[in-house]
Amino acid sequence: MQKFFIIIIPFLSLSCITQPEVCGTGYSDINGKCFNQGDLDVLQNFIDNSSGTIKSSLDTDSSGTIEPLELQIQKWNENGRLTFLWLYDDSLSGEIPENIGELTFLDTLNLSLNWLSGTIPESMGRLSRLNWLYFYANQLSGVMPDSICTIYPNLTNTYFAYNQFCPPYPGCISIEKIGLQDTTNCP
Repeated sequence: MQKFFIIIIPFLSLSCITQPEVCGTGYSDINGKCFNQGDLDVLQNFIDNSSGTIKSSLDTDSSGTIEPLELQIQKWNENGRLTFLWLYDDSLSGEIPENIGELTFLDTLNLSLNWLSGTIPESMGRLSRLNWLYFYANQLSGVMPDSICTIYPNLTNTYFAYNQFCPPYPGCISIEKIGLQDTTNCP
């Protein structure tokens, strides 16, 4: 009598067990849409810098945490890049994030009527698509960076009044656009 042995070899799958990355490197999937992670990081920095002052009513999903996409009015292009950011009267405080210059697709930025302090980051000069820029009625101070002159020719609407910016002001910006400044703490 001949004996047969059946050896069962488990089938090894060489395929990936996780879903392929739909959004691509540098992007995050949020509710089925792709968003640039660098842009989301800038928004998160605004939230982190404003802890304690930011309006809890912005927490639209009632999760107990304000998330980047919950910050007021935003528009994103079809490539997942932020193009419009309207954070007017949002109870933001702290400094404008240093990485704001990463929002290279931004054409509108309104940070007016908040409690932002510190200086305007040099990286603002990288926002070459910016047409609208409003910083009025904050507590921004120091000397405005010359890098703002690289984007100023593109700005059709801008206003810096009611802050604490110190002279000398960049020569590219008219004194009307600089507006009234509290210079009592300037050197």
